[in-house]
Amino acid sequence: MRILFCDDNLDVLTQLQDYVAEYFAHVGGFTPEYEAYTSGELLLKNEKSADIVFLDVQMPGLNGIHVGAELKKRNPACKIFIVTSYPDYLDEAMKFQVFRYLSKPIDKNRLFRNLKDAVYQYAMGNREYPVLTETGMVVLRSDEIVCVEVVRRKCFVHTTRGVFVSNETMEYWKKTLTLACFYATHKSFIINMRYVCEIQKDVVLLRYQDKEKEAYLAMRKFAQFKDTYLFYLGSVQ
Repeated sequence: MRILFCDDNLDVLTQLQDYVAEYFAHVGGFTPEYEAYTSGELLLKNEKSADIVFLDVQMPGLNGIHVGAELKKRNPACKIFIVTSYPDYLDEAMKFQVFRYLSKPIDKNRLFRNLKDAVYQYAMGNREYPVLTETGMVVLRSDEIVCVEVVRRKCFVHTTRGVFVSNETMEYWKKTLTLACFYATHKSFIINMRYVCEIQKDVVLLRYQDKEKEAYLAMRKFAQFKDTYLFYLGSVQ
């Protein structure tokens, strides 16, 4: 995991790093990579992908809103924390799905609670699954899997990297894809709820990259799926 910090105020920058390091020292398990920047331009010159980023809004040169939007383009799964004294920027930050909005001065307990949520989502998105095909095996992260579909007894795994024909059955995938983001909308479909953009009575529309995919929704599951999806949304916001 790589965590970036960007703030032109060195005191805030140091405090953020100390708090985040304290959090991971307390929970144990692993130590992330940390990198700190005093301007958005310097941060964007870094070609490495970032998993969690803490951004000030008002900085000389590029502001945090511009930097955050660019980082989300590079890595849509990146968790962006906007850290600022100016709540007027909230609407702009929400346009690129900011993960959390933290006010200055920083409340350590609130930071810890939100960081816990970010780390949990990172772990969910980085769970890996091997897909056995007739030509070999591909390993996919959970956030790369859009849906699994059965067509004429063949199991197709639709992903952000293409479509793979799995040697495994739908029953195997139902037992394997147990993270909270996955849901069997129909006997022929398991979907990743992070890609849902529309729910109809008998169809769920999934959107990813520049593509759209329709997944069947059993009518008897409509009410339950709607409630499950709303609960999922609440858990990731």
